[in-house]
Amino acid sequence: MDQILVWVVDDDIDYCELISEVLSDEYQISLFNDASTYRAALEEQETPALILMDINLPDVSGIELCQELMNSGKDVAVIFVSGMNTLEERLRAYEVSAVDFIAKPFELKELQAKVQAVASYQAKKQTLVQAESMSRNMAFQSMTESSQYGAVLQFFRQCFLCNDYQSLADAFFELMQQLNLSTCLEIRDDKVHYFAPKHADISPIEANILELLDKHGRLYDFGCRTICNDNHVSFLIKNMPMDDEVLYGRLRDVIAVIVEGLEARVLDIGRQKTLGLVFTEIQDLLGNISGAIVEHDKKFSTALTSVTTEIRSSFHVLDMTEEQEDYFASLVEKNLKEASSAGDAFYRLQGSLTTVRNVVESSVS
Repeated sequence: MDQILVWVVDDDIDYCELISEVLSDEYQISLFNDASTYRAALEEQETPALILMDINLPDVSGIELCQELMNSGKDVAVIFVSGMNTLEERLRAYEVSAVDFIAKPFELKELQAKVQAVASYQAKKQTLVQAESMSRNMAFQSMTESSQYGAVLQFFRQCFLCNDYQSLADAFFELMQQLNLSTCLEIRDDKVHYFAPKHADISPIEANILELLDKHGRLYDFGCRTICNDNHVSFLIKNMPMDDEVLYGRLRDVIAVIVEGLEARVLDIGRQKTLGLVFTEIQDLLGNISGAIVEHDKKFSTALTSVTTEIRSSFHVLDMTEEQEDYFASLVEKNLKEASSAGDAFYRLQGSLTTVRNVVESSVS
């Protein structure tokens, strides 16, 4: 463990040497015989944990130096050493926040005990400060992570409302802005689509990088940049915080989840487009079938009337018996009914296609 830094501020050189000899085995000692060298050291050197300070210095009062030290905000414990062991002197020391007072002359054991007690107190306080700082940093980190994951969840909810690539890209760039990341996006279906924030165009070199690296694994780092890939989606992060190991690791986890969400929604949008095309084709087919059925019924009705009329009007010419006429008429009616059932098949087909159309329509909407 590093030795605690202790300063001795006193104009008595022999006294300073004595204190240094007594304490140097356990502490790192620095000696100052006047206020000016002490003040300069306080500005330029490492701040001590403890100062043994004489009250009656020749150029300035130790009380004044202690007040300056407290006003500076430095965390230093001051033990005053004075030959004036009066109540007034002790009260003045207390008013400037000194932690203890040693009256001259003193026993060296008393000095050692008081220095050890104050040094131990300072060490424990420093440990608590470090622990508090660590706890505060951890709490801040947890709040940051919570905020980031909340933004990702909001993005996923927003994805379900996106029915085209541009609206999906807009939601993605909004999320990236919340994460303080600068990005561009590539979506691939039967062709390649590029997107940048605010509907701007991406640069040719960025498009080339996305094209070259879209098969280089889920996450690929180069310089201060990271490309994130899935089967139909890639995005380039242009300001990845490589120098912050904790933030970098957390963002890698986050963007790996984001690209999976983008991939899923791109596939859904593709399926929606396909169903939309199927719906349009079924609609057109139903229209054609309906027209064909109307035309068929019209022609069939005309043909049926014509055939029936001609057959019945020709019975007297054919000179058939009544039984022959009845047989021939029943034969014609039988075949006409079979022809009519073919028209019924058109109606059944139309009904089936209508059912399929309704299912597709509900899926599309």
